[in-house]
Amino acid sequence: MSKHWKEVKAEIEREIDHIFWEEPEEVKMSRLGIFPSGAGTDGQVLGNLFFLVCDTQAMGWWTVEPAIHSAIEDKDFSLEHCKKMWKYMTVHMAALMGEVMEPNCPAPWLNLPKLWKFCQDIVDSFDTVTTKEEFKSIIWSWGNYVNCLNRWFMLIFPMELGKAFPRVEQDTIKEMAQLSNLFTNVAETSI
Repeated sequence: MSKHWKEVKAEIEREIDHIFWEEPEEVKMSRLGIFPSGAGTDGQVLGNLFFLVCDTQAMGWWTVEPAIHSAIEDKDFSLEHCKKMWKYMTVHMAALMGEVMEPNCPAPWLNLPKLWKFCQDIVDSFDTVTTKEEFKSIIWSWGNYVNCLNRWFMLIFPMELGKAFPRVEQDTIKEMAQLSNLFTNVAETSI
């Protein structure tokens, strides 16, 4: 038998309490470049960190959370519509970040097995969720958990790498255009 949604919510809330002020093990592993799954491109993990920031943001405050809350408040959306919508927008990302798929992926792909577990537990508890208020309550906890992970990943992302990619200002573009014209004029006169 599946867990009751209140049990799942309580488990998620305990994890939030645990990781709110203390860096989660999954984040620490990612920060240190430890990905037992082998995730990464050409021996580097910057892309992994990028996806951890972006996908937790998308599953939380940026995309899923506001869409689900709007659907819950919309009288044209039934509870079943809301459940399906949440599954369609969440499960595939949670699986990518935390599912183990032997033999090619021997560990959670992006180090988030708890995220995947909580996602599955929520889906498994859907039979016990009988009102939009109950659904809103468990999804509120999920959103807080995902947003907490997102804050951690934002904190550890190597933003200092951005110094290697400065914005080009309009004055610089004009100067480059003038230099380009100067070079073109010199090349034409020497021919």
